[in-house]
Amino acid sequence: MILLLALAGELRAADAESPGNPKSIPELQAAIEKVLKEEKVPGAAVMMVSRDKPDWVACLGKADVAANTPVTADTLFRLGSVSKGFVALAALQLQEAGKLKLTDTVRQWAPDVAFINPWEAGDPVRLVHLMEHTTGFDEMHLREFALNDPAPIALRDALAYGASSRVCRWPPGTRMAYCNSGPAVLAAVIEKVSGERFEDYVQEHLFKPLHMDGASYFYTPEVQQKLAKLYHADGITPYPYWHIDYRPTAAISASARDMANYLHFYLQRGSLDGTQLLQTASVERIETTESMPSAKLGPMLNYGLYNYDIPDGAFVFHGHNGAVMGGMTQMAYLPEQGRGYVLMLNSGNFYAAFQIGKLLRQYLTRDLTPPPLPPAAAVPADLQRHYAGYYEPISPSFECFSGFVRLVFVHHLTFSTNGLSTSIYGFARQKWVPMSERLFRMPEESIAQIALLPDADGNVLIQCGFATFKKIPALEFWAQIVAAVVVSVLVVSSFVVAPIWIFRKLRRKHYIMGPLAIRILPLASAGLQVMFELLIVYGFRGVLTGKYVDDVSLGEPTFLTVSIMLCSGAFPVVALAGLLVAYRERNTPMNRVSYWHSVLVGAAVAGTAIYYGYWGLVGLRLWA
Repeated sequence: MILLLALAGELRAADAESPGNPKSIPELQAAIEKVLKEEKVPGAAVMMVSRDKPDWVACLGKADVAANTPVTADTLFRLGSVSKGFVALAALQLQEAGKLKLTDTVRQWAPDVAFINPWEAGDPVRLVHLMEHTTGFDEMHLREFALNDPAPIALRDALAYGASSRVCRWPPGTRMAYCNSGPAVLAAVIEKVSGERFEDYVQEHLFKPLHMDGASYFYTPEVQQKLAKLYHADGITPYPYWHIDYRPTAAISASARDMANYLHFYLQRGSLDGTQLLQTASVERIETTESMPSAKLGPMLNYGLYNYDIPDGAFVFHGHNGAVMGGMTQMAYLPEQGRGYVLMLNSGNFYAAFQIGKLLRQYLTRDLTPPPLPPAAAVPADLQRHYAGYYEPISPSFECFSGFVRLVFVHHLTFSTNGLSTSIYGFARQKWVPMSERLFRMPEESIAQIALLPDADGNVLIQCGFATFKKIPALEFWAQIVAAVVVSVLVVSSFVVAPIWIFRKLRRKHYIMGPLAIRILPLASAGLQVMFELLIVYGFRGVLTGKYVDDVSLGEPTFLTVSIMLCSGAFPVVALAGLLVAYRERNTPMNRVSYWHSVLVGAAVAGTAIYYGYWGLVGLRLWA
């Protein structure tokens, strides 16, 4: 179907071309400027640092296109999800002070924060689950992203507004799904433990000692004066300031100077200029995970405490990315080698950030000896037989789109004497080298990205990246393909056949068409289904193309979102009406081929409606 084909476009990221290997700072700057120009990114702040000093700070392009204001080292950029790291630091400071433990439950500290966990008695939501995104909560609903109150909304009010999204979909600690409300819930706990407003705690205990003098969670006059404007994909049209409701999650604005100090803190393992803010063991804990099942299997790509692994060849960087409307940030560093970088763009162009990040990592590792790759291991034949087959994803971030995701990203695993091979519908083929019986890495990388998890509840499970997949029978996989092809052919055929019978009727007055409704209703239902899918693709075109973060107005009742709702509700009704008319007029004289074609089209659309309805897509209200 149209939406499935569009979603499959995300697979292109796996085959993105390498941007080159700059050997000097002038070459690096020229390569970055080339990406900025080609991708229409107005401005960027780039800094590379070593453990004790900044090595290179580049302020490129414009902070304000209309005013012709250049980017400087003091220009503020929106950090997006890089802000989450400060929530982790605050929690670990309080743990070191003996005031809380990461294993504490949310109910213990914040009983007034609403969420639903059917497994709470035996598997409660713990603070560590919030930090490693293993709560099982649905992602923030779009209405939460759309909340944009210029008056700083209190954290408790923001959490109350978004309570409906915090529903555990599996026992906490068993799967990972990225969730932006988790840091806000943890911030509420920090407020209870510290007795301070979260932003005030961070200002006093983190921003000040880190000398992040320009950093702020709020849109103050001082911030407004220094803040880079954020731009649409054209690089000309600015976005208005986005007053993010969950400030702890993504609201920080900071400068290149601020972020250089922040990065030094990680490279100096919890200290800055001799002042120890966090124990080295706590920093190391930030960079590891404990609540995922794969954590017990060995060195696996995983998400730590708002900090994750970024493989680049044999090297493994740590850090986090951030994205807001019109802005991208990357922070990545090599702890052992004492090198890292921060990249901030005033454009939400994912591809530009990917390209420049790759350039920076290649430059930072240009003169380093790569760590040795783990040797290949043997995989027992019984494990190969047990895990070979087809897998569907079962840990989506947005539950409302799981019906699409489970069809698009079906992985196929096959084993051979050389290791493991994966593909997605025959595309994105990848060879994997076994590091152990259950862990597999890319040939050029040193950390595993696929884990054969222990069976759970009778299901055969794997972890691929951060996502969990469940094995499905081959018959189910092929049945889904056949069903999708048949439905697509029938839907498309309705548009092909319609001009033919319209032409015949206009040319031959005595042409016996039969009841017009038998022909019109299936055609209309197919058109409404396609319109629904096209509107979804249009609404999320930024993410699907990898160009930008889509507008938060998707979480509001607009012409687009209301049209999506109406089409998603109308096409099942029209399809059912067409089938009822066809049944009632089954004995009416008309061309039988045309009759049965109309019935089959109506049945195909009705079948799609049943599937979409099961996954909550019929009557879809993105603002709910």
